[in-house]
Amino acid sequence: MSLRDEQQALTRRKVLETVLELLAEGSLDDLSVPAVSKRSGVSLATIYRYFPTRDELLSAAAAEPSRSALGRAPERRADDDDLTAFQRAMWNDFAANLPLLRHQVASTAGREMRAERTERSRALLAGYVQGQGIDPRTEAGERLISLLMLTSGSLALLELHDRQGLTVDDALERSGWAMRALLDASRVSQPARPAGTKPRQTSRPKPR
Repeated sequence: MSLRDEQQALTRRKVLETVLELLAEGSLDDLSVPAVSKRSGVSLATIYRYFPTRDELLSAAAAEPSRSALGRAPERRADDDDLTAFQRAMWNDFAANLPLLRHQVASTAGREMRAERTERSRALLAGYVQGQGIDPRTEAGERLISLLMLTSGSLALLELHDRQGLTVDDALERSGWAMRALLDASRVSQPARPAGTKPRQTSRPKPR
């Protein structure tokens, strides 16, 4: 990454962190791009170059918890595996910024950003599934990854915490139970292969 690219990445992150700071101090309805510019010290022209609309700015800020969780070593509990530790860090950050998460789900820009992240999430879960002894390239592996995305993603948090009123820890416990049940069921249904044979390939390319 060039020095210019690094500077642009730092500026972009500064803007998004400022959005989170302002949201913590007030409501989403009161948050404006000029307020973000004033607090961050980044010009309006620069902010609009990175984020042409307010919706795109808010949707990008809503994605910060997952980016942050990926970029740091999450605090682990005794019974956490890698996925659970990452999910706990991400969900706690999401829960602190629920208005942004709701906005991302409802807005066109937010849905487009979520769609762009789908393959990255799928690839991360493919690695996790492989580590659990299930081939992600089989039909059973692909089915498992789809359901893990459903039970561990931000929409699951909105359902369990925001809509059903569970604490983040209780929501994580139920999500974790569902993921373990899915893993166990997939292991049982996965056909045994003779030694030395390769798993059957599906039409989906192997995540890189």
